[in-house]
Amino acid sequence: MVNIKVIFSDIDGTLLNSNHQITNCTKKTIKKVVQKGIEFILISARMPSGMKSIYNDLDIMSPLICYNGALILENPEVNENNKILYSATISKKDTNKIYHNIKRKFSNLSFNLFSFDQWMVENKEDKWIKQESKIIKVQPKEVNIKNFITQDEGVHKILCMGEPHLISELESKINSSLLDVCCYLSKDEYLEITSINASKMLSIKALQSYFSVKHEEVMAIGDNFNDLAMIEYAGIGVAMGNAPKQVKEASDFVTKSNDQDGMKLALETFILS
Repeated sequence: MVNIKVIFSDIDGTLLNSNHQITNCTKKTIKKVVQKGIEFILISARMPSGMKSIYNDLDIMSPLICYNGALILENPEVNENNKILYSATISKKDTNKIYHNIKRKFSNLSFNLFSFDQWMVENKEDKWIKQESKIIKVQPKEVNIKNFITQDEGVHKILCMGEPHLISELESKINSSLLDVCCYLSKDEYLEITSINASKMLSIKALQSYFSVKHEEVMAIGDNFNDLAMIEYAGIGVAMGNAPKQVKEASDFVTKSNDQDGMKLALETFILS
């Protein structure tokens, strides 16, 4: 059995079930793992505030990986005392190009900017924004996006939400562009755009040095395409039962779905057996 020292866990579709909750039995299993001295690290496309309650609920003390690896914090408290372990932002030039392209050609999509622990939107009443706010339990800030882009605040993530066919078309356009960004589908209706220098795999590499562990001592668990590279890279890569076929094929182990306590099964199989 491989000696796993650090576990990187996606949140939505992995740690949380379809009701956006951690079941009690999964929570208890994670606490058993942490009691063995194993680091359990949340790694998500979410902003810090959208991860804080889960972090506190699990009673963990590990760093927090936000925005698919664009921001790594020592803990969820976003203040002057919190050490930023890594930060990769999208350039103003690329942010501006993406914004204007979406306004011209994809006006039906919801456009969202994230900077450190700020979530900026143009219309808080947009149905997609209200849905996301309910899921992550964070309220966005209504601003003039065009003006915000000109300021010195770094943009850690752009989130576009909308009908799957429009999201797919936008993904193709961005992937064929010459912008210094990468994009992933976190679900069919959500396209996450970050700096080309940000990914879940790169953040795992950064924290390997932080914890002085080898990649074979790392377990990564996820359910979607933004988890694919980290699942392939980790010593043990686990795909959830609800993951797409491509993600499952890249994994070392396919567990049950997020509605069948798949996280619990994976941890019991490789850590607690």
